[in-house]
Amino acid sequence: MDIFSIPPLDPPKVLTPRQKRGLEIAEREDELRDQWRNFDRERTRIFQETGRKVSGKESQVSKEEKAVRAELRALEAERAALLKEITDHEVVLRPKQAEYDRIRSAAKQAGKHKNIPVTKAERKIRVDLAGLQSERAYVDGTVRRDRIAGQVAEAVWNTCHDPETFGSEDW
Repeated sequence: MDIFSIPPLDPPKVLTPRQKRGLEIAEREDELRDQWRNFDRERTRIFQETGRKVSGKESQVSKEEKAVRAELRALEAERAALLKEITDHEVVLRPKQAEYDRIRSAAKQAGKHKNIPVTKAERKIRVDLAGLQSERAYVDGTVRRDRIAGQVAEAVWNTCHDPETFGSEDW
């Protein structure tokens, strides 16, 4: 490979089924919340035009809004179930990792070893815990929110700063 060739891109990260479902849930919730906001805007518009309050109570909304609310509740329940699965796996692994940590700490205090090598079993537990933490971030929506926040910040930066408008007061 010469210096002018472009290195290959890293292969895309393979997502676990829970991570994929977490992203799908977050995207669908965004769509449903937009629909719900539209219902609220419509109620506000009617009130401003007529002065007549339109209730947002579950018993007095349209079938479409009831369906949106029901789907949001179902997605929230599914998210809670996925998070419970992840937590249940972590509950099993954390005591095992804690035991390895105790052994490592005791050996360091005894002065036997400065750096105790990590065993294959401990490495497997660490990998599993890291995977579960990653899954939790996808399922609870953290990854999606962070991606959106990053896109917004980048868009703001790109629209606000160019060589002609950038100055020392920006710091």
